[in-house]
Amino acid sequence: MAGTNQPPVKQTAVQVVKYNFDVPADAIEVGKLDIPQPGEKEVLIRLILRPVNPADIFSIQGVYPGFRPSSLPAVPGLEGVGLVDRNGPGASKFEVGQRVVAVPWRAVEGLGTWQQYVVVPESSLLAVPQSLTDETAAQFFVNPVTAYGFLESFNAPQGEYILQSAAGSVLGRQLIQMAKHRGVRTINVVRREEQKQELKDLGADEVICSTTEDVVKRVMEITGGKGAFGAVDPVGGETTGKLLSSLRHGGALYIYGAMEAFTFTCSIPDVLFQNKIVAGFWLGVWLASLPPSRKQQVLEEVMKLLEGGVVTPFHGRTFELEHAKEAVAHTQEKARGGKAFLKG
Repeated sequence: MAGTNQPPVKQTAVQVVKYNFDVPADAIEVGKLDIPQPGEKEVLIRLILRPVNPADIFSIQGVYPGFRPSSLPAVPGLEGVGLVDRNGPGASKFEVGQRVVAVPWRAVEGLGTWQQYVVVPESSLLAVPQSLTDETAAQFFVNPVTAYGFLESFNAPQGEYILQSAAGSVLGRQLIQMAKHRGVRTINVVRREEQKQELKDLGADEVICSTTEDVVKRVMEITGGKGAFGAVDPVGGETTGKLLSSLRHGGALYIYGAMEAFTFTCSIPDVLFQNKIVAGFWLGVWLASLPPSRKQQVLEEVMKLLEGGVVTPFHGRTFELEHAKEAVAHTQEKARGGKAFLKG
């Protein structure tokens, strides 16, 4: 089905021109690219809104395996929401103008969402419920599905404690909400005292401020000396070791980021003699491990949690696509107050 209005020939796009680990904003430039054309069973999407995720920063730093274009310049952007602009031959599942998200988008190829138009296979698209805002739909995938994946992987009984660092992050808040929905309790580590009540109001069971409290001691007090059932950490460095020492015998710690350091230290006897597990958790790998029918079920369940208000994304500032450099710099600031978005 073809749209009545043909799009312009050129589009605005943000491209990584040279990886820059130290100053990611200097790695990108805004320019013009040709608008792609949909092929067999493909759909041209007009993007509306895109979040700026930590993984997007890793992408333009050159350290993220989910962004591996064959050459630069290339377009980053792991997720977003858009409208069906045109269906290619054999594509008919979605109407022109319908709001959709893709799982996945095409960042790994360097054809990500930080551009106005992108072509994706029809089979990758999911319809967005009318009740969801663009801000919620745009960040449907990376954070909510990761939080869901943590809880599925732990399979913690109701009443057990899951421990997390960076609990004030968008993903941290969503993990609190999802865990509460399942009857699983959370111990949440933050760095600022003022975050405590904020997370309590959201549904956090326990909140520890790492700058004023001994994390391991407090976790053991909360759990009666048993330790947390499982833990997740996107920070690295000393924080990872503290979370590991706070686990129960046989507990697992999933590392999903490196906000503070690319290395960590831990007590080998603590791991060895208490049979603890340290593993990476990368969303793409976890989803790929699921049977196709289960993967589809997971995506639909997460969409329902968002639609039902069980999970409420934490929105921050919105920048025009042309101001991507400013958005990237803003995303690296501490206590920035929610996830940044690129619109247009």
